[in-house]
Amino acid sequence: MVYSVEQDISLLCLSYRHGAFVNRECVYFVTACKPEYLAKFPDLLIQETLLETHIIDVINRFVPTGNANKGKSAGRPSVSEEVVDDLRRLEQNPQTPSTRLSQQSEVRVAT
Repeated sequence: MVYSVEQDISLLCLSYRHGAFVNRECVYFVTACKPEYLAKFPDLLIQETLLETHIIDVINRFVPTGNANKGKSAGRPSVSEEVVDDLRRLEQNPQTPSTRLSQQSEVRVAT
């Protein structure tokens, strides 16, 4: 389930509204904000346990950063030219075992 920024901000507002200060720390009552959140977004189809997990994730993301947005993902790892060359050699001679190519290029073969 992908949540919009508006939904995440609503979660934060509700969790702070239903939170309390205990020993100078804010305690969030996740179960208290669920009914109000589900009433605000009635078309949202989600299991309650997943919603609880998401509320905790949003709070844990917001508290240290002050931002409700997710950070950028690392994306796909880059591939070196050496690996690309090895793949081209493999295409030219598909009979060459991958273990031999791995030894020649010092690239580990995933099993």
